[in-house]
This record gives sequence, structure tokens and C-alpha cells, in this order.
Amino acid sequence: MQLQLTRPDAADMLLRTFERPIHPELFDSSAACTLRFGGNKARLRIGRTGHLLEFQSDDAIITEVAATRQEDLPVNRRVIDRRLIGYRTHMLDLPTVRYHCSYQLEHVPLDVYLQLHREFEVDARNATLSTIFPGSSPQSPECISLLKCDILPEGLVVHAFHTFPDNAAVLRTQTLFELLNTD
Repeated sequence: MQLQLTRPDAADMLLRTFERPIHPELFDSSAACTLRFGGNKARLRIGRTGHLLEFQSDDAIITEVAATRQEDLPVNRRVIDRRLIGYRTHMLDLPTVRYHCSYQLEHVPLDVYLQLHREFEVDARNATLSTIFPGSSPQSPECISLLKCDILPEGLVVHAFHTFPDNAAVLRTQTLFELLNTD
């Protein structure tokens, strides 16, 4: 496995969603946590290239991976495979869980990026999970990844933020795992 020392180019980012778990060795993570609530479980992982969110209820598993196209992930039970550009939304209905994801990859002027970077540094302290990676050079800002979670009576919302200093870009995703009433 090749060791990647810098954040990838923002243009190489993909959103992949699976109706299955992803083996831990297939996504290199530097921070992870597990949330348990109401008989459900969410595994959250941050890696240098992005994040992995795995939501598991009694009878469904949905895994979202935001990473580069170079990540060698399975094709079996992959239901979404989209390049992360601009603003998009995706929704997937399973019998007991609805997955809804919206994302925006935004390239901004450098002064705006640096202001956002300072705000994310503060936000990282109170995030559910966060990691700061070194920039591509000593003069470059660090790469920040953070996940903020809201546990709701009907599911889980995860807000993810990833900075790309070399591109002056920010990737924002909002993912809802909604438990559907099957009565």
C-alpha cells in the first residue's frame, strides 16, 4: 500500500454508497468512533482522503464513502458512484431506512478559504470526530476533516467537512439516515 502524505486533489473525489459494510482494511482511517442509539449503530471514520459512514439498523446496513477514485472499493452492492463536483443530492430507500445525502464541493478565493479554515479549526474542537493533517508544504494550511452528528428520534444526521488547501476548496456533505416506520 502506497503511503499518501498529502490531501488528494479535490477533483479526484467520489461519493460511493453501498448496501453493505466495507471491510476496515479497504479504507485507511486515522480517527474513528462508534455511536449507539436505540438499537442502531453508526461507525464513523476519517481518513486522509475523506470519510466513511456506516449506519446499521436491525435489518439494514448503508455505508457512505467520500474518497478518491484511486481507493480500491468493491463494486458488489454499490448503489451510488458519483464524482463530487458542484452541488448534488442523492436518496435511497430501503425497506426500513432512507438514506439522503447532499454535498457541495466549493472552490473559493484564497482569502475566503483562509477564513473558513480558521472557523473549521475552532469547529474541530467540538466535533463528534475530527482530524487535522499536515499541509502539502510548511507554508500550506493544514487539511481539516470533521464530522458533526445529531442523533434524532428517527435516525442520524452527519455533517462532514473536508478542506483542500492546495485547491482552496471545501467539501461539505450532509447525510441523513432516517428510520422508516414500518407499521
